Amino acid sequence: MATETQNIKDTISTGKVRDMLTGSLSGIIFRIIALGIIDAFAVWFVINLVDNQAWILAVFVSAITLGINAFFLSDKLYAYRWFAPGLTLMILMIVYPTVFTVYAAFTNYRDGNLLTTSQLRDRLEPELYLPEDAATYSWTAFRTTSGEEKFALWLIPSEGVEGEPLLAEQGKLTLASEVDLGDFALDEDGVPEGLPGYERIRRGQAIGVYLPTLSGIKFGEGDDLFQFYPQRPQDFAAKFITRFEFNDDNSILDKSTDTLYKPKEGSYYGPDGEPAPTPITGFYVVTGFDNFQRLIESRAIREPFLRVFIWTISYAFLSVFLTFALGLFLAIVLNADFMPGRAVFRTMLLVPYTLPAFVTVLVWRGLLNEELGVVNKGFESLFGWGPDWFSDPLWAKAGILLIQLWLGFPYMMLICSGALQSIPRDIYSAAEVDGANAFQKFRTLTLPLLLVAVGPLLIASFAFNFNNFTIIEYYFEGGPPIPGGGVAGHTDILITYTYALAFGSGRGADYAFASTISIVIFLLVATITVFNFRFTRSWEEISENV
Repeated sequence: MATETQNIKDTISTGKVRDMLTGSLSGIIFRIIALGIIDAFAVWFVINLVDNQAWILAVFVSAITLGINAFFLSDKLYAYRWFAPGLTLMILMIVYPTVFTVYAAFTNYRDGNLLTTSQLRDRLEPELYLPEDAATYSWTAFRTTSGEEKFALWLIPSEGVEGEPLLAEQGKLTLASEVDLGDFALDEDGVPEGLPGYERIRRGQAIGVYLPTLSGIKFGEGDDLFQFYPQRPQDFAAKFITRFEFNDDNSILDKSTDTLYKPKEGSYYGPDGEPAPTPITGFYVVTGFDNFQRLIESRAIREPFLRVFIWTISYAFLSVFLTFALGLFLAIVLNADFMPGRAVFRTMLLVPYTLPAFVTVLVWRGLLNEELGVVNKGFESLFGWGPDWFSDPLWAKAGILLIQLWLGFPYMMLICSGALQSIPRDIYSAAEVDGANAFQKFRTLTLPLLLVAVGPLLIASFAFNFNNFTIIEYYFEGGPPIPGGGVAGHTDILITYTYALAFGSGRGADYAFASTISIVIFLLVATITVFNFRFTRSWEEISENV
């Protein structure tokens, strides 16, 4: 029995089990077919990304595909096969957005400059216009008799227009003299009674039922495209012309007005310096450190940014301090032997922690309503006045800290309760022998040892509250507003200020500038976190001397 067990262990340790699972012919075939499907999809996807000039994502998708192939084709990388799904999601959901955010900060990526040059060209190429001297044609509509419903127009030139009738199908244009009528004949107006594969639509039905559909279709091919005449669609169709012409220098000629628009930093301007009208939009280009320079030099942005930054630091610090203080107090009280019903009280105090934060914020927003809220009703009955929780900047910040205290103290109570159980009781007995009172025992024994245990969690809580979007946004969307501060509000923190700049500036979304501030936020949080971790070393030194 011992020998058989040893043989099994040797088989596993030498990788024979793995070879049996992956080295069979059916396993190899399945692996190759699966990789072939993945590679085919990846190649198609990358080609489309390159065609749309999405270079960064194309590089990441290519790297992921090559990695997956390497993991499943090389036995040396066998272990990485188990990590492949997680690594793929991490790269696409974390690494790529981070890299693109950094890249966007050095561009003009905002509303009006969201497309690449190829995407802009694809968007404008279908645009048509009707010249003033355009030839008009009377039309008769036809509909396919089977399969996918398609339409065609039999076009007869209007009086004074040279040329013979035309058959304009969707994606095809044919001279009437070259059309095979089959068994159908022309009526007295020169219109066929039917066409092979098509049936003629009665005039009244064509106008009353199909006109909205027909008006949105481009008939013909290439530069010979026909649509209904805008002023009299029920009577005439006309030949439309491609409106925009693209040049090698990315300039655009609007043939409807004979105006040339030239690009400047990704936006188009006419000869008089006026921005190009819609549907012409810009494209995004690399602008270097312009966004960072704007953040530093623009007084309208710099001053609100500094105020928001100071409040962000204060909010994160006060949130951690207040929740930790209350949580520690409750943990010590509920840890005392003389406290009856400790399990019941602990359970009740955990209720705020179990509810979704955004629900709690909305409930508190109602409670703090300046006119109808329960809190202000109580203040008015006791003191004859009620705080301005939303209109006064100081009271608005106090309201946010109050909500944060309600949401955060159960978590601090939990971690402090756990940390208190790890502190040996005999050190308190020794302190009592030395004559220490309760406060001295807390200051010299409990707090230093507790901070060593929960210090990293306090740092993580600070970093979380530094970017606590939910409470700020759901409470009052960063308000009340700062006079002359643009989109910034008195209770905005950096993350909500970034959101407001990106989506609430009134001038469209400015993703590039929001990315710039996101980088600044990351650097600030990283710097503060490094400092905090170094600061916790001093707590460890203190605990060693306790």
